[in-house]
Amino acid sequence: MPPHRVEPGPRYLKGYCGGNGFLLLPDPERSVTLSEDAVRGLCDPHTGLGGDALLHLVRHDRRTGRPATGGRRRVEWFTDCHAADGYPLPLWGPGLGVVARYLTVSGLARPGQMWIGTHTGDRRVLAREDGNVTTEMPAPRILGGSWAALDGRTHPGVALSLGPSHLVCVVDVPLACLDLGSAPEADLTVFAGGPGPLTPDVTVSFANVLTDGSVRLRVHRPGIGETRPCGTTACAAAAAVQHLTGRRGTTVVRTPRGPVSVTLAAGAPALLAGTAILVAEGVLDARWLAAL
Repeated sequence: MPPHRVEPGPRYLKGYCGGNGFLLLPDPERSVTLSEDAVRGLCDPHTGLGGDALLHLVRHDRRTGRPATGGRRRVEWFTDCHAADGYPLPLWGPGLGVVARYLTVSGLARPGQMWIGTHTGDRRVLAREDGNVTTEMPAPRILGGSWAALDGRTHPGVALSLGPSHLVCVVDVPLACLDLGSAPEADLTVFAGGPGPLTPDVTVSFANVLTDGSVRLRVHRPGIGETRPCGTTACAAAAAVQHLTGRRGTTVVRTPRGPVSVTLAAGAPALLAGTAILVAEGVLDARWLAAL
């Protein structure tokens, strides 16, 4: 039997930032169409390449049909983001860090400030030569108090919006003791939903504040279960902790794959900082991709 030969398809890269792993498909001319099944197949850790999310990077004008210039800034690139389950996401902050790292190491952008288009608008990213990146995120908006019940205990929480809705409960019990195998119950009145199980658009996080003031998180996303902390959950947790303590400034959020820092100021976008690295690059088999 002749050996299987790869039919060259789209390029891909794999990178990490903010505790999350991303697949990146650079596609300047938007020649690749990705279904939700294809995203799930690519992100599957056993039969695909593995990743928490997939980033599809295209030239800005290929998506909008409009020139890439807006005001005094130039937006040359736009990224779609899909979670590993294929669900489209409006924004994933650490993913923008991976995109910025790719653009700088490939020579498509100079280190420094750049703007990248997303479904939540144009986002400013500062990419340094050493791989450290700072991404401008939506400003967290405190909606009020709430609660979530888990393991027979009710935990007070802070409801927030960063576009997506979040409920953050700062707890005294060690996070390892929590059972996130089942969905928490929560009071969603503040989200205009009413008491009951979490709705698909509310993510709940449980946080420990450590002795040095940094924060650890466990995150439950409705319909998915426990997931790794992402950029918006890190920003939500930092905002909740600062709201409860009355302090402003920078909060370090410790993820299983490294820390990120969140800097908050009244009336200003959240600034999410971490280190972005690229660890692999290759070519997808076009026949395999088409069969997903």
